[in-house]
Amino acid sequence: MKFRISFLALFLMASLTNAADILVSTPQELKSAAAKAKPGDVILLKNKVWTDVQLVISGKGTKEKPIWVKPESGDKIEIAGKSNLKIGGEYVFIKGLHFKNGYSPKDHLINFRVDNNNLANNCRITQFAIEDFSQPERFKGDSWVVLWGKNNRVDHCTFTNKLNAGPVIIAELNDERSQQNYHRIDSNHFNGRQRFGSNGGETIRIGVSRYSLTASKTQIVHNLFERCNGEVEIVSIKSGENNISFNTFLECEGSLVLRHGSKNVVQGNLFLGNNKPFTGGVRVINPGHEVFENVFKDLKGTAFRSPLAVMNGVPNSLINRYYQVVDAKIERNTFINCEPSLFGTGKDAERTLSPQRVVFTKNLLVQPTNALYIDENKDGGIVIKDNALQSNLPVQDGFVVKKPAQVSINGISFPYLADYGASLKKMKFVHKKDVGASWYKQEVKAINTQPKIVKLSAKESTSIQQTIAKLTDGDIIELTDTGLYSIEDEIVVDKSITIKAAAGLKSKPVFVNSSSKTLAAFITIDSGATVKVTGIAFKGANGSGGDVRCGIRSTELPMNKPYKAFIDACEFYDYNEGSFAGFKGSKSTLADSLVITNSLFRNISGTGINLAEERDDKGIYGAEYTVVKNCVFTNILGSAINVYRGGNDESTLGPFVTIENCTINEVDNREQGSALRLLGAQYARVLNTNFVNSGQGGRSLEFREFRWDNILVDNCNFYNSGKVDTYYNKALGKNIFEIKPDFTNTKEFNFNLKEGSELSAKSKAVGGVGASL
Repeated sequence: MKFRISFLALFLMASLTNAADILVSTPQELKSAAAKAKPGDVILLKNKVWTDVQLVISGKGTKEKPIWVKPESGDKIEIAGKSNLKIGGEYVFIKGLHFKNGYSPKDHLINFRVDNNNLANNCRITQFAIEDFSQPERFKGDSWVVLWGKNNRVDHCTFTNKLNAGPVIIAELNDERSQQNYHRIDSNHFNGRQRFGSNGGETIRIGVSRYSLTASKTQIVHNLFERCNGEVEIVSIKSGENNISFNTFLECEGSLVLRHGSKNVVQGNLFLGNNKPFTGGVRVINPGHEVFENVFKDLKGTAFRSPLAVMNGVPNSLINRYYQVVDAKIERNTFINCEPSLFGTGKDAERTLSPQRVVFTKNLLVQPTNALYIDENKDGGIVIKDNALQSNLPVQDGFVVKKPAQVSINGISFPYLADYGASLKKMKFVHKKDVGASWYKQEVKAINTQPKIVKLSAKESTSIQQTIAKLTDGDIIELTDTGLYSIEDEIVVDKSITIKAAAGLKSKPVFVNSSSKTLAAFITIDSGATVKVTGIAFKGANGSGGDVRCGIRSTELPMNKPYKAFIDACEFYDYNEGSFAGFKGSKSTLADSLVITNSLFRNISGTGINLAEERDDKGIYGAEYTVVKNCVFTNILGSAINVYRGGNDESTLGPFVTIENCTINEVDNREQGSALRLLGAQYARVLNTNFVNSGQGGRSLEFREFRWDNILVDNCNFYNSGKVDTYYNKALGKNIFEIKPDFTNTKEFNFNLKEGSELSAKSKAVGGVGASL
């Protein structure tokens, strides 16, 4: 009898200590359940969309019995609205959260600490997906995951296209309890990041310059980085003794950058560029790094984005600048059809310390582009010895010619030698099916293959905003009348549409302000929208109506998605204040593409095209690609085109500016004026353009370039016009004319060159000069 009673007691005690399943349906219930949970308990999140929730999950599990938080059933729970998550305690594992359609109202989205007294240790998030969870204003910075404490793990998560400032993931070191942390970031899919147009678009950052002499010992392994193009530093290592291994970087416009810290290991990664421009590999700064057993294939980045870039350092460097590279080992890597490695990257008046005791050995180069490598210093600091080469380029010291075999991995053929290059048979290439949240499938947006055409007469012009509200992406508004279209409020375009004049009209429809108030613009482009405008005139002042500040502009409201504008065969005229413009990119907005063709800008007291609203000198700019072709700018008080990117930031690619076959007549003749201002453009082409009576008080064309910027002015005519002002005096091409043009009829704004005139004849061989409308 005593035995039976003792057995029953033990059974009851075991029942009481068994793990429990606890269902919660509110943030308060979740917080309380986690605080009370025993090791091994499972907290179930009720199946619903959790909206506008600030979740706090802090508990005390054990290594053998972690506390689990996961969906009530199925793979995921959706978190939406103004929401975030804080994790604290020990051995708390969270699974299956889908953050979608929202943003964090304050602080970061997922924080591995509740407060300064409650850091997360040995905690984990897995099978998460985060998409459409960016701040509405792109310069309001946050991160999606911030790691504090030690031994935390982020695995099998999908992170899709973060749009605002701040890395996707940060490991913080500004707390001794978070140093030498052994965090693990593995098996994740970083699913794209668009160009941010400024510093702050990293995908992962480990540490920060202030604490960069501290060891982090974070593991970044077996992740897929797919088209992560936010800035030059895709993964930014700013601490020591980290391990970045067995990841795949697919078509990323940037590099894995050992920015600060020492003794980092980069092993077994695949950098696959697919011959896309700007695709990079590894950039090395500071001492003691090892880069080995990596494969670099079809990478076309140069300079800071070279497949391998080993930088010059700064004497007596501040902690946030560039320490000298010394004692680096670059061994047994394979380079296939890549731009040359660059030793001494960034050499300039500040960065004068060449890399020293850098050993480049046992590497395999197959069909390198242009050169085997480039050494900007040539002082013996780079030791190049015993490398293998398959190429038609001349063999240099330190290389032997070899014929590698071919090995197929994941359907891709790689060259292989037993004694040189990466040990392909040992590498752990990423399979897409093995990374990211297994349940996640990205929604594919349907394409409008049968756009609707809505015809709009001049009498219906005041209803254009209501018409746009009923349209879907790809639809078209067709203006059927010549004459005046009365606009009473700015037209906001928040989707991808076309507004065009009907074919066969004898003259352009003319937008005018029919109200007494001043309008910011006739057309305002919202976040992520695409607008195509064809055959319309935008008249800034008309009779007793109010002014219009610009014909077309981007919104001044928060924007996190780049817009696109395509303007063809339009006119912009009668903008009568110095701050007005034909087109204006507003501050804090970014155009992916601004393309203006076959258009006339005239009688403007401000600027023809204004992309110069970013004045903080932080490397920010208004448009990634600006293309202006076959346009006339005449009688403009300010610049015809004003592009500005100030400061010394080196993290971005743009702005790219192309100006071809344009006529610049009587533009910005003020003292110290500039008919064209392209300050900070990293790529610029001004070709076949006719400058006439312009920039007489200063410059026809003004640059403010860095030594590596790619700028060219060629096949251009400068008659009675100012100088071309560049810092390094490398812009001018071979075909520069100074001939008085003979225009057809300037009173009717016909600036076509008369056939057979001197300038027409002499410029014919280079494709002609000026616009022809």
